[in-house]
Amino acid sequence: MKELFTNFITINTSQEVIRDLLKNPQHLLEWVPEVQVVEAEENHFHIKRTTSALNQQETLTVEATADSIIYHSTGGRLEYDAIFKMTNAGHQMIVEQTLLLKDSVSLFLPTSLLAPIAKHAFKQNLNALKKLAETVAYQD
Repeated sequence: MKELFTNFITINTSQEVIRDLLKNPQHLLEWVPEVQVVEAEENHFHIKRTTSALNQQETLTVEATADSIIYHSTGGRLEYDAIFKMTNAGHQMIVEQTLLLKDSVSLFLPTSLLAPIAKHAFKQNLNALKKLAETVAYQD
């Protein structure tokens, strides 16, 4: 796999809140505006996005480790792993989001052009995750 980019964000909430939001891709409907449908299957999720999205359809499987949630995406134009690593920083969490491309992916754009576009789009979604997580934490 090849690293495309890494984003960082500090979220004023607990690791548990962030893990709960990330472990269930149904929550993508709340923080990724392009996502229109999330259909749960036995061990994976079918995601459908707006027509302007790079991956209009994909299948996600979710892996959880002690400090990370990993989305494995297949079935779209861009197959990738999105790793969300969480680090405790006092009363806040630092979330490091890394996107790894599958080696077998043949891109329609050079990675030098794709990387900044994808990084910006994923960062906007990460900002929306921050807002959602802090709202959930505030309500608890």
